[in-house]
Amino acid sequence: MLPRRKESFVKAAPERLDMRRGKLTFRGTTLLCSAATLGAMLYGCYAGGDPEETLGTGDGALEPYGSASLTIGGQAYALTWEDDFGGALNGGQSKSYLNANVWRKENLGVNDEQQAYTNRECPNHPTDWNYCVENGKLTIRARKEPLDCVVWKQCSATAECGSNGTCQSGYCLYDQNKNGTWDHDECAPALGAANPPANGRQYTAGRIITDETVEFRYGYIEFRARMPFAELPAGAVPPHGMWPAIWMLGANGALQNGGRNDGVGWPMTGEIDIMEYTQIKEDPALYPENKAMGFNALWREYPEPGESAANPGGWQPNACSSWPNGGDAKCDGTVDGARAIWDGKTIDYHQWHTWGFLWDENGFKVYMDALPQNGGAPIGTFTIGDGATEYRQPMYIIMNLAVGGELGCLGWQGRNETPGACINVDWATQGDKAKLEVDYIRWYHRGSGYPQAPRAACQDVNGDGTADNVIRNCGFNEDFTYHRSDIFLEGGAGLTEVINEGSTRGYVQWVRIDNSGTQPYSVQVRQEGFQLQGGTPYKWKVDLKASAARSVPIKIAQAHSPWNTVASFTCNVGTTWSTCVPPNFTPSSTDTYKFEIDLGAAGGAYNGTQVYIDNMSLATTTHACQPECTGKLCGSDGCGGTCGTCASGLTCGTWGQCIAGGGGGGGSDAGTDSGTDSGTDSGTDAGGSATPVRLEAESATLTGCFAEAGGDSGGKVAGFEGNDTVCWSNVNMTGITLAKAHVGAPYSGGQAQLKFNGTTLGTLTLSTATGGWSSPLADISTAASSSGTGTLCLVGVTHPNGWIYTVDYLDLK
Repeated sequence: MLPRRKESFVKAAPERLDMRRGKLTFRGTTLLCSAATLGAMLYGCYAGGDPEETLGTGDGALEPYGSASLTIGGQAYALTWEDDFGGALNGGQSKSYLNANVWRKENLGVNDEQQAYTNRECPNHPTDWNYCVENGKLTIRARKEPLDCVVWKQCSATAECGSNGTCQSGYCLYDQNKNGTWDHDECAPALGAANPPANGRQYTAGRIITDETVEFRYGYIEFRARMPFAELPAGAVPPHGMWPAIWMLGANGALQNGGRNDGVGWPMTGEIDIMEYTQIKEDPALYPENKAMGFNALWREYPEPGESAANPGGWQPNACSSWPNGGDAKCDGTVDGARAIWDGKTIDYHQWHTWGFLWDENGFKVYMDALPQNGGAPIGTFTIGDGATEYRQPMYIIMNLAVGGELGCLGWQGRNETPGACINVDWATQGDKAKLEVDYIRWYHRGSGYPQAPRAACQDVNGDGTADNVIRNCGFNEDFTYHRSDIFLEGGAGLTEVINEGSTRGYVQWVRIDNSGTQPYSVQVRQEGFQLQGGTPYKWKVDLKASAARSVPIKIAQAHSPWNTVASFTCNVGTTWSTCVPPNFTPSSTDTYKFEIDLGAAGGAYNGTQVYIDNMSLATTTHACQPECTGKLCGSDGCGGTCGTCASGLTCGTWGQCIAGGGGGGGSDAGTDSGTDSGTDSGTDAGGSATPVRLEAESATLTGCFAEAGGDSGGKVAGFEGNDTVCWSNVNMTGITLAKAHVGAPYSGGQAQLKFNGTTLGTLTLSTATGGWSSPLADISTAASSSGTGTLCLVGVTHPNGWIYTVDYLDLK
């Protein structure tokens, strides 16, 4: 396990608050605040300086703090979330950590990039950090140093590992940069199965994401940043090879959280590179036009003429830029107009620049320096057509500094070079300037809200007016793509997309089978990761249509190894819509399952054919609701529960997004997700019941830790450390007197505080080791007296061995 350092938001009353003069004293430091900010959760306070100082372009300039509200095109916008990285630029605060409640580090290998992404921050790595929050800004720095991120070679003796390795526990471990720490311990975690990191990297840098912490749909994003080598003299040609970006991916490709794996794969996630800078283009000898600053959008849509031939048997991304496929995009402001490319912009890389990204249900616009609230004109415009449904869902933020690769060494393939051949930094004299600097980032939302597509009729299986379908987005018409079915290929090939079929059905899922493989499961469409209850009868059905008559096997199976099938049915499908209605089934055990539609076959029987899917349905025969928050929107989940509550100072708008207003001011605490998953039925009343209310850990909202299989009851939560949280929303504590956790650890002394709406109720201490993380497990308890409905959390207390204990479930009595 990788060691991690964390910090949480500190919420405490200031020692002295002078609203008239805009002064606040906290822990001996006097903060000066802009006039509008003290009433809005103390946004805009910084140590020293003049709060009225205006924005300049030099290093000493202080930006005016972001207002809690903006007006853009006559519409009011309210601040939903921000991170100002410690305060105003050059505010003078000391080195500090990233906010671990918001940002998590990620390591992966993509785009032929040459760096390894580390976990090293400046407070505990003063000489070799890659991330530092200091002087009111975040700095992500690249370094020239070798690093292995993968333990890959088995060994029985150190001699087998070469001059730079040591055999430990059967594997060769390395410390290539000779700083006293194993290389793989310095690497940021690889958070997904795709694009794994590699050994032998010769550079290090940083990449941070807000996946599962800050994910919003639509709004206005603003950030201020400065490019690498900005401190070189004016007119200097910077070294080649740096590739910084501030960008977004769709939350439907998010991490597994609370037992839900909502990964659908790229480019179905959608990608928006708001700021993407190719520094090699600053070299006039190679690129006289000097259009180094780019914008890029990638999504997948129904193939147009020629796309099938260009990429047979696979997906074809559409890009709103000159990369990667010649500008196959709608960047001209119309859905059906001529194709256009957004091929870059010339900037002064020495200066700070401000980007604005304005996104709504119709499309998005990109601004640079001339911002929309000041009447600025966009430098790029994109219209969301029927096929670009990726952009009607929540997205999360990524900031990274890559070295080399496809855009860092732009054009290397044409020059018969390697992805890192262009990197020509003099690291001894220029290395301290190889950095991306970010002053702040803010996310606003429109006060009047955004329209949502109506819930499909198939969400209400029994017709009683209440949604009871376990399958989310069952009719593919909702304007976010959580739990949209994806294609899985095991020996076959094909393409899928949600398209507007027209007629009365509207959006449906379209699948093209390019190679049907050798088995029905060679090409499969599935929705997965939902929980079914053992001993409970279920009914299921789906509407199908094909371009040629065929048989289609469908089944309900475990969503994990050994993939046991609990129900199966073969449906005869024609060229017009038919409804496949298999017999009811009853799973023998509570588990996570998938709804699978198999479209492959031996001998290429269905090559070149197409299948259409609509109205996927799975529900209990007795209407026992299966609530799940799939769109990370606040308010009713349509199933008798609440999909998520808003942070203090925010309220849930009628359109399902947290907006300014309510209890505490104009913005949210930057460490709070606006739409947390609800792992608890809001109707549960535990008062006076002898039967415990069981809160499964894997169905909670998780911060820092992660869910995996292996508990005595469902899954378990592992990686639980100091300041990590396991939180259930909408828990009724009235009448509860005892909380009992089912946990396990190979060592004793682990503790977690039980908190209800932020108030500590007690401490759960594992006094005796159980002997293992997964089995056996033991019960530990604490008195728990409170009342009302709210958020109940286990908060980890720092333990010398890192992990505290795994958590299987929490019983309330």
